[in-house]
Amino acid sequence: MSKMLIMLLTGKGSINTEIVFFSFAFNAVRHARATVEFLFLGRGIRAANDNQEDSPQFPEQIDLLKKEGIPVKIWKASMAGERLSEKDIFPGIEMVLGDVETKTRIEDGYSILAF
Repeated sequence: MSKMLIMLLTGKGSINTEIVFFSFAFNAVRHARATVEFLFLGRGIRAANDNQEDSPQFPEQIDLLKKEGIPVKIWKASMAGERLSEKDIFPGIEMVLGDVETKTRIEDGYSILAF
């Protein structure tokens, strides 16, 4: 069974890319029975910002991932860089150290896919 860490790197101006990202993660678990983890980092954390107006479907997408058992995480350093706090992101997203998370997943045999 494949294991994937899917990372969203694009800013919120790339809504189509972000929707593909969510769909890929969901379908990898649902149809390919892959083990998937989901990480927002860099400008990709903007998609997890609860205050954005142009992407109301993102909280629904995040909930779908979590219902499929996909851990949804966000890199703390990226949040600081964008001046976001825990209260600014959608509920239920775990804050992590992205470099540690990535290194650990690579050592555990995960493939890294970035969008």
